[in-house]
Amino acid sequence: MTSGARALSGRGARLALAALALAPFALYAGARLLGYMKFVRLGGIAAAAAAFAVTMLVRPRWGLYFIVFYVYSGLGNFLPLNIAMPVTLLVFAAVLLDLARGGQNLLTDASFWYANAFFLLVSFSSMLVARDPALSFHELNTYVKMVLVTFLIVQLVRTPGDLRKFSYVIFAGAVATVLLGLVGLSLGIGPGDDNYIGGVFVLRFTGGHENPNRAAAFMCSALPLGLFGARNTRNPWARVGFSLGVIALIVAIFSTFSRSVVFPFTFVAIAVLIRELRSRRSYIVLALLTTLGILLTPRYYWERVLALRDAMSASSRDWSVYTRWLAMTTAWDLFVQHPLTGVGLGNFILAGAYRVFLRIVVHNSYLEILVGTGVFGLLGFLWILASGIRNSVAGARRRWLDQPEWVRSLSFYSALSGVSICMSAFFGTMPFRYPLWIPVAAGLVIGNLLRADRRVAA
Repeated sequence: MTSGARALSGRGARLALAALALAPFALYAGARLLGYMKFVRLGGIAAAAAAFAVTMLVRPRWGLYFIVFYVYSGLGNFLPLNIAMPVTLLVFAAVLLDLARGGQNLLTDASFWYANAFFLLVSFSSMLVARDPALSFHELNTYVKMVLVTFLIVQLVRTPGDLRKFSYVIFAGAVATVLLGLVGLSLGIGPGDDNYIGGVFVLRFTGGHENPNRAAAFMCSALPLGLFGARNTRNPWARVGFSLGVIALIVAIFSTFSRSVVFPFTFVAIAVLIRELRSRRSYIVLALLTTLGILLTPRYYWERVLALRDAMSASSRDWSVYTRWLAMTTAWDLFVQHPLTGVGLGNFILAGAYRVFLRIVVHNSYLEILVGTGVFGLLGFLWILASGIRNSVAGARRRWLDQPEWVRSLSFYSALSGVSICMSAFFGTMPFRYPLWIPVAAGLVIGNLLRADRRVAA
C-alpha cells in the first residue's frame, strides 16, 4: 500500500470525511438557531436559479424544449411566476453568442421574411386609424415574441433527430396538460374548476389551460405528432406509451365540449386513415370509428354541435353562439367600411362597441386580422402561415435521399398539425399564440432539410 493510500485510510481522513458529511446538517441547525433561515432560503433559490440559467446558456436546446413543453402543457397557470419569457431570453442570448462566434443563421427562408416585412408594414399603417394605438402596440409585442420563438426553433432544431425530439416534446406537453388538468381538478387548483356550461352545469375540461376551446385546439394540433410516434417507434413500450397518450388526448378533447374542434379532429382522422390504410378497409374503418365515436360521445355534446346550425341566426337561443355571431357580423361590417386600412390592429374591441355589448374578440383569427389591418394585412398573415406549412407538405411528398425515410412521415404529420391549428383558428382568436406559429417553425426546419437533400441529389 502506498503512503497516499495509507493516509486516506487513516483515522484523520475518516474524521475529515465524517465532518464533511455532517457539515450541511450543522449549517442548517446553526442557521435555524441564529434566525438566518430566510437568508438560506434566498441563497438556495438564487443558487438554483443560477444553475438553471447556466444550463439554459450551455444547453439552449433544452431551454427551447422547456418553452415548448411549457406552452402546450399550460404549466404557467400552476406556477406563481411566468418563467417562459426569462427562459426565452436566456436561449436567445445563447443563440446570439453562437452567432457572434461565427455560427450560421439558419432562418434564411426568403418567403417567411418577406411575408413578415409586408405584414409588419401593413400593421403599422393600420395604427394611423386606430382608436387606441396602445392596443396595437400590445398585439405587435406579442407578434414579435412569435417571430423570436420561430427564429430560435429554426436555429436550434437542425437535424431530423432534433425535429423528432421537438415533435415528441410537443406531444408530451399536450399529454401533460391532461394530467395537470386532472390534478388541478382533484386539488381545486389551476384554471379548470370554474368552466361550466350555463344552464346545465356541465363541467368543461380545460387541462392546464384557462379556456376549454383553446385547450381542445392545442391538444388536437398535437395529436398527429403522437400518432407519428406510435407508428414509427421501434420500442414496444414506447409504442404503448404513445398509444395511451393518443387515447388520453382524444378523450380529453371531447371532454372539453368544444364544438369547433369537431372540424380539425375529423380532418386529422380522415387524413391519417387515407394515408396509413391505403385500401378499401380504410373507408370501412373510418365508417366504424365514426359510428362508434357518435355512440360513445355524450348526447349533450352533439346537442351543442347541432346548435351551430343557428350560428347565422340573430335569434339563436344559444348565448355563446349568439354573441359570437354578433361579434363576427359586426367585424365584417367594420371591414366593409374600412377594407384597406382596417380599424387598427387589436382595436376591434373598441371599434365594435357600438353594437357588441360585451368586450369580446371576434372569435375568428382571420377575421380579427382582417378587421384590424384590412385585406392586405390578412394576405400578409396568411403568407406567413403558408411560408412554413408549405415546406411540411413538400417534405411529405418528397422521396428523401440523404435523410431517414421516417422524415417523410414526420413531414406529413407536421403538416397535419399545422392544418389542424389553422382550422381551429377559424373559431377562436389566436393569431399570435405559440401553437399557431410552432408548426410554421417546424415547416421552416423541414425546408432547411429539403434544401440540403436537394443539394445531395444535384
